[in-house]
Amino acid sequence: MASPIGGRAMMLDMLAIADQFQVKGLIEYMRQNAQKRAEYYTSMRERFKENDRFQELFEMLDNDDPELAELPYHKKLDFLGFYEDIALMVNSGLLKKPVAHYMFAYYAIRCWESNNFWDNLNRDSPYWFLFRDFVNQMQKVEKSLMQKPHPIRRYKL
Repeated sequence: MASPIGGRAMMLDMLAIADQFQVKGLIEYMRQNAQKRAEYYTSMRERFKENDRFQELFEMLDNDDPELAELPYHKKLDFLGFYEDIALMVNSGLLKKPVAHYMFAYYAIRCWESNNFWDNLNRDSPYWFLFRDFVNQMQKVEKSLMQKPHPIRRYKL
C-alpha cells in the first residue's frame, strides 16, 4: 500500500507541472496578442502614410488652409473614418493610447481644431462622437506629456 505522504507529493508534482503548462500557455497567448497588435498597427500606419489624399490633407491641416472648406465630402469622410478606426483599436485595447497619440493624434487634433475642415459638416453630430472622443483622449495624453517628461522607450504595442 502506498503511503499518503507519497501520494500527496505526487499530487503536488502534478499540480506543479500543470501550473508550468498554464504559465507557458499564458506567455504564448500574450506573445500572440502582442504580435496581432503589431500587425494591426502596421496596417494602420501604412494606410496613414501611403494614402495620397491624406498627405494632401496633412499639408492643408498644418495651416488650416481655407481650401479645407471646399474639400469633397467623401475625402473628409475617409479621413474621419480612418481616425474612427484608430479610436476603435484604442478602445478595444489593440492599440495603446500613448502609441496612438505619438503616431496618429497630431492631425486628428488639427482636424478637430480646424473650422475650415468642419465648414460643411456638423462637428457636434452624434455621428462624429467616436472621432470627438478620440480627439479628447489624445488631447489629455498631449496635456500630460507637456506637464511631465514621458520616455518614448516605454511605448509598447
